[in-house]
Amino acid sequence: RSDDGGEAGGNTFNLLAGLEGAATFGAIITNLAAGNTVTWDQFNQVEVLLTAGSLASVSELAVLNGANAALIGDELVQFQNAELIGERTYRLSRLLRGRQGTEWAVGSHTAGDRFILLSPALYTTAIPNNLIGRQLFYKAVSVGNSLGNTDQITFTYTGRNLKPFAPVHVAGVRDGSGNLTISWVRRSRVDAEWRDGVDIPLGEESERYEVEIYSGLTLKRTIATTSPTASYSAAEQTADFGSMQSNVSVKVYQLSAVVGRGYAVSASI
Repeated sequence: RSDDGGEAGGNTFNLLAGLEGAATFGAIITNLAAGNTVTWDQFNQVEVLLTAGSLASVSELAVLNGANAALIGDELVQFQNAELIGERTYRLSRLLRGRQGTEWAVGSHTAGDRFILLSPALYTTAIPNNLIGRQLFYKAVSVGNSLGNTDQITFTYTGRNLKPFAPVHVAGVRDGSGNLTISWVRRSRVDAEWRDGVDIPLGEESERYEVEIYSGLTLKRTIATTSPTASYSAAEQTADFGSMQSNVSVKVYQLSAVVGRGYAVSASI
């Protein structure tokens, strides 16, 4: 249930969902180090202590078809192997990392991070865009409890699920005069499965990007473009750095009309 405060300090409660099954959740008790995000991470393992539920190993094909997906901290991970090593404690291995555009969270883990198995026991809903940035109050009323004796928690929807994924395959090509052309490949949250002979849908109101040029940690220039390519001329390099550059550091963002910049890809080209 959610409480928006109502009028004149009153309470307005709306039933969001009723769930009959218990979720599988807990916390990791060992750190999960950064790992490969383009194929199987067969080096890293992580141990999980569950508060509720259980885990099981599955086949490689099942993982590739979406099984054993879990949120660890802010990273979406899939795992093939779940080895029971103690009471309610599992060691997870053969991982797929940074799923659904969460590569930005791969190196951020510490022991104690949340672990939530994504399953039908979790409730998901589309949230109206006009609630972005608005704090609401929620109550999760379990069996045997009532609305009145359940503590409320606050949550502010930030629209993270609407942020464009970071582009990939950033490349740079220089001509004989030192002019640099930067290119990349966009991704999409919409119908992004790999299909031969067609491009994936844009998934945004329009195609827009911003490219940032850096000197170390100092931002030197921002280039706006409406295609997956940007030009950084020799004259602009000289204005920014004092001379043409054989190597520059860049960040590329795809833009959303609703939430602005998506996640960045960083590259040295």
